[in-house]
Amino acid sequence: MSDRGTRTFRQIDAEPYSFPFDGHWSSADTALLLLGFQQGTIFALSATPAFTTALDLLSVALDRGLFVAASRCVARRDGDDVVPAEGSGGWDFPPQLILPDSALVVDHPGDNAFYRTPLEAELKARGIRNLLIAGLPTDGLVHATQRTANDMGFECLAVADACQGTSETRHAAQLRITTFGNGLFGTVASAAAAKVALTEI
Repeated sequence: MSDRGTRTFRQIDAEPYSFPFDGHWSSADTALLLLGFQQGTIFALSATPAFTTALDLLSVALDRGLFVAASRCVARRDGDDVVPAEGSGGWDFPPQLILPDSALVVDHPGDNAFYRTPLEAELKARGIRNLLIAGLPTDGLVHATQRTANDMGFECLAVADACQGTSETRHAAQLRITTFGNGLFGTVASAAAAKVALTEI
């Protein structure tokens, strides 16, 4: 994380409204969520382009002092404990995804990074109210997590090209649902638009 103190940013050019809605965001109140970027999922969805875009955005976010949280979808045995999917090395992050010691990593069953994890509590304890969201798949983990975050009072932006769906049609449809009703579940922008807002003085 950058040690240059709190930074404020201009709004991100997004659809259907500029992010965040109130126009005010900073490195102190914003987090980047990286959802489901696991080796097996990236391979299954041929999602290397989205993963590469997310890595580039991660680099910028860390340089600008944003908090980072990452999630892994894991299997559930009988009982309450979540565990890595047995017999598969694809559950973990790829080696290219290098997270700082300050990052939060949560393991969760199913398609919601808030379900039975400390994610909400950890974000709110840090004063986070704005979320930039990247992940796999758009029509699953990304959308379910964003909808939950929206209900919890977080201002959410899905970074379209740092996400990928189980098909291009489903990816596009899920992003349309996100913006339905003038941003019912948040807003959507490209990684380039987010980077411009993060890096322009």
